[in-house]
Amino acid sequence: MEKVAAPGLLLGAFVALLIATPVQAQLRRPGTAPADRLSTKRPAVAISRDYEEERNERRTNQTFDFTRPNGRLIEMSFRFAPSFSYNTAEGTGSYSQFQTNGVGVRMSVGPSLDYFFFRDRYAFSSGLWYTIKRSSFVIPGSFGQDVFRPGQSPGESVYNLQYLQIPLTVKMYANEIGPSLRGYVQCGGLIDIKLAEKPLDQTTNPLYKYATSGGSYQRQYGFADVGVLLGAGVQYKINAVNAVNLGLSYQRGLVNVFRNNSLESRNNTVAIEMGFKF
Repeated sequence: MEKVAAPGLLLGAFVALLIATPVQAQLRRPGTAPADRLSTKRPAVAISRDYEEERNERRTNQTFDFTRPNGRLIEMSFRFAPSFSYNTAEGTGSYSQFQTNGVGVRMSVGPSLDYFFFRDRYAFSSGLWYTIKRSSFVIPGSFGQDVFRPGQSPGESVYNLQYLQIPLTVKMYANEIGPSLRGYVQCGGLIDIKLAEKPLDQTTNPLYKYATSGGSYQRQYGFADVGVLLGAGVQYKINAVNAVNLGLSYQRGLVNVFRNNSLESRNNTVAIEMGFKF
């Protein structure tokens, strides 16, 4: 009996080993990672859901999606604005045939200041901008001459008017439209103080030659201008201190900048606004 039982036990152990081997092989098959090695990275859907929940919580608690970069009441920035400058022309008498002369590229630079007076949404915006505007006319060849000579070709007058601009505007910010990005709208007035008037191509400029016909130069433009400013753009927050602005603005002159009342001319500007907040 003992001789028969020993082989039976050996046979049972061998069968149990054969049954357990496929199970272990299945658990250890290639490409199957142990439970402790599974990735802990959260799916993008879960991250997006958390962002939406956080945003809804901020709105429920009446907090804001976007805070100012440095959290201060007053923010300073430097503005650089390439612009397209043009003017109107409506004359009478000897100025009746003056015509406008297209568009010129000029520039505007200077510091800006934003004073937030209502939460993080509304700011009084001002600054000191050095701005060059182009004033140009197509002038008939007989202008400024005592004797009329038919057939003379018209001339071109181009002036660079240099101003110190003081904007008095309100800037209104919207909710965030993307990560660290929000839009704004700006509107208000402008006070322009003329620093200089520079004629270009003095040897062929009919208006300049007329201004110097008395022996000394007589200025052709007034000392100041008043206008309105409309603009819109976006602000991107770089970090807790700095941000950049990119936008488009339109300036429309409201008063006649020409000194002689026989010619009415107003300056207009379309500018690409670029600013860096610090």
